[in-house]
Amino acid sequence: MQQKEIEKNLETFGLNDIESTIYLHLLNTPPQTILSISRTLDIPRTSIYDNAQRLIEKGLVERIVEHKSQRLKARSLDMLQTIIDEEKDRITSLESVLDELKKNIVIATDPTTATEVRYYQGKEGLQQMMWNSLKAKKEIVGYSVFGRVDIVGISFQKRYTEEFKLAQLVDRVISNPEDEIVDLINKDVHPAKHQIELTNIKMLEREKLYITGDTMIYNDTFAVSYWKHGEVVGVEIDNTEFVRSQKSIFNLLWDIAQPL
Repeated sequence: MQQKEIEKNLETFGLNDIESTIYLHLLNTPPQTILSISRTLDIPRTSIYDNAQRLIEKGLVERIVEHKSQRLKARSLDMLQTIIDEEKDRITSLESVLDELKKNIVIATDPTTATEVRYYQGKEGLQQMMWNSLKAKKEIVGYSVFGRVDIVGISFQKRYTEEFKLAQLVDRVISNPEDEIVDLINKDVHPAKHQIELTNIKMLEREKLYITGDTMIYNDTFAVSYWKHGEVVGVEIDNTEFVRSQKSIFNLLWDIAQPL
């Protein structure tokens, strides 16, 4: 495995780029002074000091004091298990709190409210929009350029797919037959990591229907998300009549669209 891949894996455990670089360096060398690390890695000493301090707090590096000098030593990779255990405990605690909230909070519904609009931003926002779609009663329809997996992450996508299949939902999507989109479909749409079946994807030429981002239509919800040019944004609109109209439009387009 190449250095960059290893550093990326360490980022999964909450290490930033410099922390990962320092930790990997110390794993393969005897205890080093901050000055020595700074010179070897060509990173400013103050940056080494700050990031090393965070590694110490995470339990991945220890400080050795001897003869008025201080050296840093990497602790075993097994210490990463501590981070995993702490995360498991945190998730267990969150699940417990959520259960209590569900038991004790009654959300009042206002029948006079015809429309509700919700805005989302970032990776977490897109994940939330996808998770909300699991409330669909039977089917989700919409439009997509695919590639959403690269934003939400494969781990989340697999968990979403599992829940989607448990709920016995169906997903139908219309897309544009562009090379980039077809490549993404070939890369991502597999039973183990994607909820949609290839037979439920149809194509319409971009000249007839321009598609960008991702649109999900289900129940009384119309959800649109976009993740190009460095921004990840989305909006959900709950309105029965609006969604009814959008579903009718989709079904007309579905009838003239071509199989993948």
